[in-house]
Order: sequence, then C-alpha cells, then structure tokens
Amino acid sequence: MRTRRTPYIVTFLLAGVVAAGVFVFAQPRTDVVRAKVDVPVLTQISADMVETIRVSPADAPANAATSLDEVVGQYAAVPILSGQFVDRRALERTPGERALGLGAPLAAGQVAFAVPVEPSQAVGAALAPGARVNVIAAPNSLKTGAGSAGGASPPPAVVLGEGYVILALRTADGQPLTTGTTTDIGGTRSLVPPKLGSVVIAIPAERQAEFAAAALSSTFYLTLSQPGTSP
Repeated sequence: MRTRRTPYIVTFLLAGVVAAGVFVFAQPRTDVVRAKVDVPVLTQISADMVETIRVSPADAPANAATSLDEVVGQYAAVPILSGQFVDRRALERTPGERALGLGAPLAAGQVAFAVPVEPSQAVGAALAPGARVNVIAAPNSLKTGAGSAGGASPPPAVVLGEGYVILALRTADGQPLTTGTTTDIGGTRSLVPPKLGSVVIAIPAERQAEFAAAALSSTFYLTLSQPGTSP
C-alpha cells in the first residue's frame, strides 16, 4: 500500500513546485539600475559601474533609474554606494550642477576662477553659463596705492585671455545669481533683484597664479567672444 502511495506523493510534490514556479514567474517584474561600485560625487558614470536587475514593482523605489541609458554618461550629484539603486535625482548632466551651481562643465586641466566684476564691466550682466568671454585686466592705482609719477601715462590694459567658458554667475556674497525680482515673505512688495558680483570662468591651471596677481592690482572687464572661440 505504501508503494502505491509513493507515485502520488511525488506527483503532488512536483505539482507544488511547478505551481510555485508559475506563481513566481507570473508576478510582474521591472528593471532597475544598481551601482556595482562606489561612485564618488562629481564622477562620470560608466557602463562598468552599474548594472540592471529585475525586481518586483513594490521593491523598486519611485525615482530609481530603469535603464542604463538614463545613467551612463551622467555625473553623480551625491555619492552613490555599491549595491544602491541609482536615483534619478542623484544624477546631473553637468558635473557640479547641483553641488556647486555650475552651468557648464569644467574640463580636465582647468580650474574654476571667480572674476570680480560689476554689471557695467561685464556686458551689463548679459551673460549666462556656457557662454565664452574675453578677460581684460586694467591696472587700478586704487588697488596698488601707486599713482602716476610726473604725469606719466598709466600702464595699459592687457587681455589675459579669450574664449573662456562661463561656469556660473554669482552675487557679491557668493550666492548663485538668479534673474528677475523677488517678493518679501508677505508678498506685498518687490525686493531689489540680486546683483552680479563675480563671473566664474574655467581657466588653464597653469595660469591661475597670473589671474590671482591681476586680481590684486587690476580691475577686470569682460567682453563676449564669438561662438566657437577657444582660449
């Protein structure tokens, strides 16, 4: 009698396994992107840093990237840890866009340098990240404390460089420059809009000391470059 029961028991167990498998595979699945390694902030994400896995919809975070195309080539706005699902909000097209407020990328071999200028010295502040500017340094006797002796002509202005990419625009207190007027908390009156205080540009690393020395002795002026001009 026991021998006759064995086929039934085996059949029952196999049927249970098959049913469980069908149940599992019949459940909806979705793709999510997961980091394979730690990705430091401002690092460009390559294909070997991430992978796509399938999880149930309930296990996928709302803002998780679902394809490698959404992630590869982007930059990490915050550190992404190995094994962590990649959140779209942690990505940016321009390195430093969120962390530093940069609107254009800083290329290899370059450094960011803030040129202090008034709007009237910088094309009336008609500038935007990504545009290219020429930098002119005009010697300023008020900064150096040295006047022109014997009626001698002041030193001429010099062009420090042409075609430098604007990374960001800042106010005098170092905050990102925004356009348009703002209102007070009650919304009853308009406040004075922020004023341009400096223009952050990308310059060759080997010229940073030269620009710093010019900032101590000169007043900077910016002019717009033709598109395609490179320093």
